[in-house]
Amino acid sequence: MPAALTLTVEPEATAQRMVGFGASDCWSIQHVGEWPLEQRSAIADLLFADGLDPRNDPLGIALSVWRFSIGAGSSRQGGFGRLWRDADAFYNDDFTGYDWNRLQGQRWFLQAAKARGVDRFIAFVNSPPVNLTKNGLAYCNGASGSTNLAEGREDEYAAYLAAIVTHFREAEQISFDVISPFNEPQWAWDAGTQEGCRYSAGDIRRAVDALHAETGLGETEIEIPESGAIVDLWSGENYLEAFFRPDSPWYVGDKVAPTVTAHSYKTDLPATGLVERRRELREALDRHPGLGYSMTEYCPLGPHGNGRDLGMDTALMVARVVHFDVVVAGASSWQWWLAVSPYDYKDGLLYVDPDRPAGEILQSKTLWALGNFSRFIRPGMVRVGVTRSDGVADEGTAEGIMVSGFYDRVRGVVAVVAINWSEQPAPIEIVARDLPVDEWIPYVTNGASDLKACAAIPAGEAIGVPARSVVTLVGHRAFSMADAGKRQRTPAQLEAHRTGRSS
Repeated sequence: MPAALTLTVEPEATAQRMVGFGASDCWSIQHVGEWPLEQRSAIADLLFADGLDPRNDPLGIALSVWRFSIGAGSSRQGGFGRLWRDADAFYNDDFTGYDWNRLQGQRWFLQAAKARGVDRFIAFVNSPPVNLTKNGLAYCNGASGSTNLAEGREDEYAAYLAAIVTHFREAEQISFDVISPFNEPQWAWDAGTQEGCRYSAGDIRRAVDALHAETGLGETEIEIPESGAIVDLWSGENYLEAFFRPDSPWYVGDKVAPTVTAHSYKTDLPATGLVERRRELREALDRHPGLGYSMTEYCPLGPHGNGRDLGMDTALMVARVVHFDVVVAGASSWQWWLAVSPYDYKDGLLYVDPDRPAGEILQSKTLWALGNFSRFIRPGMVRVGVTRSDGVADEGTAEGIMVSGFYDRVRGVVAVVAINWSEQPAPIEIVARDLPVDEWIPYVTNGASDLKACAAIPAGEAIGVPARSVVTLVGHRAFSMADAGKRQRTPAQLEAHRTGRSS
């Protein structure tokens, strides 16, 4: 057994304040949200629940962010030949007025998320509604030019989005914190396989100007640009300079949230810039003081996305991307693509059978590995420094042990996430400098466990991180012998102690 790797948590070496972890309801939730109550509730519990079962294992992964897809109406036009990829809109049958009875499945999940503690909601758009596009479709073609949003219809598009935000706030008590009106605007979106729309920098500026003028948004912030690749934030399209440099002709920094958004596709392996591209992103962001970063969509794509994988290979790959997005790029929010997938692809946290109206729900290890972050790294926690005794830099950790630390000073909660990529178990020892930690409770996701709680380990003792695993270590004060029941505690009591909530 190798000597233990000593990890020193540095509470004064503070980085970003975490906003949360989430996933999107595209496009499956419109269907599973109308399944029998028992099944859709089971899905909602796995995604949003933050409680513990009788063995003190998490009931769900407690996502704190939920992305709501505003469709363009492709389902009214025959769709894309795949029921699970079409989307409706909030217009009535002839697109002359609103119909708030539509999208009932998605609306049910909004309420289910809120009831289980989610309090950050994002409304996002893949394409403007078909009645406002140049070609009358929810995707682009040669008639679309630089964008498929019809010229001069920016105000109508903005009014449509503002009306949706207003309706949900006033009629359904769901307040969208963010509206994201563009999605991967640099791609052509002319394949006709899903809703999508391209935009030039000038197109984005005009639409943002119109949306910013809509008083119906209230406190809802506009986030841009949802770049399909992080490198286009500082090179290529160079969205940072285009939209956030005050002397740029496309500057909208005074109209949008001080957060730039992008997707982690195409740079998710060591060979494609897993670390160095994120370091370049961090350097580019630092040239714009006060500008935060959110990673708003990811799942494995291309050859390593093919074929559904419910096991640890994909879970570890995803956990590694989360780690470097948060630790190197400084993402304060991290959001997965499909919460529920019907496909033979590595794009889901949960999987369902597309040919059955209400079939079996399959859980992936990716669900629980993401839970190693989302369940314990709660909104408001601050990422803190972790010093390694081996002095290995980020590039050298990608196929070994990756570690991140988080601290909630108010509640006294410390969490350390350790990812062991290797085939060998690894001993670690955590030094929590000046932090209220007497013992660590490990929560393990690996081939044998789905975010399972293990016995508490006294501070200062070596902790074994299993091979091919993701482990979250929650540090807290030990219970005294005077505690009620002398360590015969209910899940509610444990949860109250660990999180600072009253039981």
